[in-house]
Amino acid sequence: MTEYELSHALHRIALGDSSAFERFYQATSPKLMSVSYAILRERALAEEALQDTYLKIWHAASDYRSDAGSVMCWITSMVRYRAIDMLRNANRQPFTSKDIEQLLDQRASDSLPTAAPDADKLENCMSDLDGTQRQSIHLAFLYGLSHREVSDYLGEALGSIKSWIRRGLDSLKRCLQS
Repeated sequence: MTEYELSHALHRIALGDSSAFERFYQATSPKLMSVSYAILRERALAEEALQDTYLKIWHAASDYRSDAGSVMCWITSMVRYRAIDMLRNANRQPFTSKDIEQLLDQRASDSLPTAAPDADKLENCMSDLDGTQRQSIHLAFLYGLSHREVSDYLGEALGSIKSWIRRGLDSLKRCLQS
């Protein structure tokens, strides 16, 4: 589905159109499942996060604002936040270095929406960041690691990681707005 079709489907879903919801699910669930599984690393938990996300989409479809980003970005962030919440609420073991290496071996495009209108601009802005900022942001936002896990993995002080991420996000925001 194109961005326009996804947006139109969300509008129909907000009106209670179950057939639009089914088409939306068919078009988006493979991508969202890969995001959920990359974070949770267990199929059953990833499916649960996906189900919770689609329930939220059904009830909150009218909350989507096109000026805030693409539909895929909006729903990807929903599933990512839900998966991270589940991971933390389950008191699971933090990511080990081996787990992080496995995540890094996966292609980043498997977890990111493709064809986002500003994807090229975001990639250019990311390439302008300092290497440690870029890596910290990738680990925290793409793979869902906590600041502590990023700190442990990179062997850097927690305060440094938090500063790098904050400054990196500020730089990205300025770059994307220019």
